[in-house]
Amino acid sequence: MNQTELKYDKDIAVIGGGAAGIMAYLRAVLNCDDTVLFQGDANTKRRGRATWVHEVDNVPGMHDIKKPILATSKSTLNWVKNHGTLNAYSTVVNGKVDRIEPLGDNQGFRLFYTEKKQELSMCVKAVVLATGIMDIQPVIGGEIEPIFPYANVGHVLYCLRCDGHQTVGDELSIISSGDKAVHIAALLQERYNHPQVKILTHGADPGFSSEMQALADAYHMQVFTSEIVEILGDPKVALEGFKLANGDVVSTNKSFIALGSIIYNDLFKDLPGAVLDEGGRVVTNADYETSIPGIFAIGDLVAGTKMQIYTAWEEAVIAAEAINRRFRMEKRHALLSS
Repeated sequence: MNQTELKYDKDIAVIGGGAAGIMAYLRAVLNCDDTVLFQGDANTKRRGRATWVHEVDNVPGMHDIKKPILATSKSTLNWVKNHGTLNAYSTVVNGKVDRIEPLGDNQGFRLFYTEKKQELSMCVKAVVLATGIMDIQPVIGGEIEPIFPYANVGHVLYCLRCDGHQTVGDELSIISSGDKAVHIAALLQERYNHPQVKILTHGADPGFSSEMQALADAYHMQVFTSEIVEILGDPKVALEGFKLANGDVVSTNKSFIALGSIIYNDLFKDLPGAVLDEGGRVVTNADYETSIPGIFAIGDLVAGTKMQIYTAWEEAVIAAEAINRRFRMEKRHALLSS
């Protein structure tokens, strides 16, 4: 990147304040790269997965922290703010990036954003996208809200790797369809010794391949194809089951939802040269740089990753280090060429 002819407001813009974004911001600041963190506005924060993670069991040290992603992010921001040296390299914007405009010839990017209802812009050398995803919720009675009270207290779960252990000894179900439903159900039975897992397709065709149908049969999975019309139980006490449109009642006290994801790729997908996988996640190289030089993607947004806090942290560090290395090599080259 030849960026010596333009004036930049910041070196790096990190977009997204979840686990991946806060780690990229921290690493960039620790590298003494002038960094701006866009945390998003009230609406984007509400749509972020990190906002709704109430507990984390599979990361050492986070077991007793309430809302651990938000809490650790706040702690990091406060630490940098109160650091006599590092704070000079940090800017935090509680605003939403609306558009990214490449400056051409790998000269960096202009970001258009909204903060406190003002439309503003700034030029940066590199961008780290950590905008994440959100799980698709089941529509019950025309609304997605009925499931939330049960999800907020852990009766309904979304991440097998994060929360599968919480189902031990429970009467378990999955709201999903296709081979994915059988794959998840089989894994749960094998890993956590469930005698049976019930699959609710919520009105969708099961769509199992012959191989997955054979596996479902072998594990005695019950499959219910009628639409869910009512959640049974009290979120303050327990989930008891689901009532279906055909009148069936499916008893369960824990349920996984695996209906797919909403990928927050809007800032990237329409840029010239953007490459996404078939599901809409961003394709990157080993340094988490996208098909557009100077734009990096990390966290749940990235294709082919495990979508865990610890993998997001690693991706963030790798991306921030790659950006810093590029900046340093440019300085070194300029010094040796003078």
